[in-house]
Amino acid sequence: MIVKERQLSTTSDDVNRPLIHYTPNYGWMNDPNGLFYDKKAAVWHMYYQYNPNDTVWGLPLYWGHATSKDLSVWEDQVPAIGPDNDNDGIFSGSIVVDHNNTTGFFDDSIHPDQRVVAIYTLHTSEKQTQDLAYSLDGGYTFTKYSGNPVLDVNSTQFRDPKVFWHEPTNQWIMVLAKSQEFKIQIFGSIDLKSWSLHSNFSSGLYGFQYECPGLVEVPIENSTETKWVMFLAINPGMPLGGSANQYFVGHFDGFTFVPDDTQTRLQDWGKDYYAFQAFSDVPKEMGVLGLAWASNWQYANKVPTSGWRSSMSVARNHTLKNIAINPETKVLSLVQKPVLGSTVQKTNLIDQDFCIFGKNTLVNATASQSGVFEIDFTFKVHKTTELQKTLELEIISNTKDGKTESIRTGFDVDGGSFYVDRGIDNAFNKNPFFTDKTSAYVDPMEYDDSGLPIYKFYAIVDKNILEVYLNDGAATLTNTFFMSDGFTPESVVLSSTCSSTFEVKSEINELTI
Repeated sequence: MIVKERQLSTTSDDVNRPLIHYTPNYGWMNDPNGLFYDKKAAVWHMYYQYNPNDTVWGLPLYWGHATSKDLSVWEDQVPAIGPDNDNDGIFSGSIVVDHNNTTGFFDDSIHPDQRVVAIYTLHTSEKQTQDLAYSLDGGYTFTKYSGNPVLDVNSTQFRDPKVFWHEPTNQWIMVLAKSQEFKIQIFGSIDLKSWSLHSNFSSGLYGFQYECPGLVEVPIENSTETKWVMFLAINPGMPLGGSANQYFVGHFDGFTFVPDDTQTRLQDWGKDYYAFQAFSDVPKEMGVLGLAWASNWQYANKVPTSGWRSSMSVARNHTLKNIAINPETKVLSLVQKPVLGSTVQKTNLIDQDFCIFGKNTLVNATASQSGVFEIDFTFKVHKTTELQKTLELEIISNTKDGKTESIRTGFDVDGGSFYVDRGIDNAFNKNPFFTDKTSAYVDPMEYDDSGLPIYKFYAIVDKNILEVYLNDGAATLTNTFFMSDGFTPESVVLSSTCSSTFEVKSEINELTI
């Protein structure tokens, strides 16, 4: 089966297809799989759960495949791995680069940076097992290992292996989910073929089941130190509704992960950020890069797109930083910053400093005919005694038949919280699980010399997805939204609902490729 290359265009008739967030050319997509960087070719590889035969999840399930030079523009490739039977699925997993040929799959004709091995879950009606496939062409085609499965515990809920090389103990490490026993199991191997159980990890929220774990060493900002972060997806049963990711910060010695505390940290405060995975084989100086599926299992099968369903988030760079969760306590937390590649061009639409005095003072900015732009605001908040104190940003569509549609995001001064309201009065938004409001609390990023609190708001708007990054990535909110046919985001209005003063530095750029 050949997947046609998707022609990207800001003038596409498909107004719901994002431009800089990857979407499948056709068919269904969910979890990202096998993310890795080919250092020899300088190419990023992304695989994903893919049903080319429908726009809902179903079997047979493949690993779809796309490649990129800059993490923003992706070229579709032929699906990489498929099941042998129509009732089976190639479920989630990861890819490693076997530089030292520990598997024996490669000879000297294959460059060490292109010795690609996939570790995935084979799903059948009887059980889920962990299998291997290897590539002799850098990750475009794969041969399944004749000795599969390499790990079988006779379970139907045993999946999503994430594998990496642990240099201090000279072994491969696998973390995977014993999903409905709420265990993340940690295995070790010297050759990717024979595995020994080292330990189990279980902590945080349970929900219905664990999925898509990851264990990554992440640098601490302004330090030479690192910490290990255990990522863990839950579906369903997260407090925000449906599926989401949590993470834990701690220590890993090659055998056991020990969290620093028992606190559950949410990776993203929106409704549409799930099954996060980090890229493997990334040079250290490039950072810890990864992305997630930008949807939610509560409504993913029903979103109003035509011929395809689901998008990925933009790639993010990850660090750790001590972040205030209240005036007296700081906690080592994940910081996430978006990565926009070199092919993304910015056209400035507004770049100015101003003050908003009093209620209903408006700042209008025509943003984009394409519906793709970034918003970057830094603002100071002057105190007021009013009960309702809000700075609100409204993202408004084009006008059609005398009507417009909009979504809103804003800041509540009293609560120190940012919110997103994606409530639009159309048929899809009446879905009871497509909840319209999400929010995140952040302490001020800093204070000026007069003691005024300073906050930073950055957002990417891309046709039907809004990614918000607060205080340089201290908190994020990722939400899809779906305007009615013929409507697309076009302009921005900033307003105040109180008599307080907001000092604002603003920049809005249209994004094109």
